[in-house]
Amino acid sequence: MKRVKPVIIIVLAFQTFSCSTGYEAVMPYRNIGYRGDRLLPVNSSDSGFSMRIWINNSTSIDRIISIYKDFEGQYRGRFFEIGSLDYGKKNKDYYKSIKIVPKHGFEMFRQELDSLDLFALNDQEDFGFSIDQPFSLYVVEIKDKELYHIFKFNTNYPIKTKVKNKYDLIEGLIFDEFDIYKYFKFKPVGN
Repeated sequence: MKRVKPVIIIVLAFQTFSCSTGYEAVMPYRNIGYRGDRLLPVNSSDSGFSMRIWINNSTSIDRIISIYKDFEGQYRGRFFEIGSLDYGKKNKDYYKSIKIVPKHGFEMFRQELDSLDLFALNDQEDFGFSIDQPFSLYVVEIKDKELYHIFKFNTNYPIKTKVKNKYDLIEGLIFDEFDIYKYFKFKPVGN
C-alpha cells in the first residue's frame, strides 16, 4: 500500500503539469448551424444557397469568394486570400477575409448565375495550356437546397480576348461584379 501512494502522486503530478491538459482544441462549428461563412465544405452547409469559387491565378495566394444565404434570407459574401509569401529565406503565411457585395446586388448576381446553368457544367476538358501565358484555375462549388455540384475549369489570365465559352463568362462575371482586383494583396503577372 505504501508503494501505491507514490505512484498515484506521480501520475496526478504528471497530469497536472503535462502539456496536454493546459489546452483543449475546440471545434465551435459543431454546436451551431453552418451557413457558409466559414471555409468548411459547401455541401455540409445548412444554408438554402451556398456558393464558393476557389481561384488560383498562378500565384502563391489563393483567392476564394464565398456567398451564402443566411437564416434570415439575406445573401452574404466574403472574399478570402490565403497563401504563403516568400521573403527570401523565410516564408510567411498570409490570410485576409473581407465582406463583399456584387456591384448589381446579390439578387441580380444570382439571376446571372442561374442563366449560366452551373449545375449542368462539367469539368473543362479542352483547355490548351501555353508555357508563356499565365492561366487561372477555378473550382466552383454550388449548393441550392438539396442540390450540390462542383466543377473546375481553366482560363488564360489575365482576360485579353472577348468571351468564348461559359467558363470565360463565369470568370468575367466574377471579376466584373466583385471588382476583386482592388482587394488583391499582390496583382498577378500580366495585370
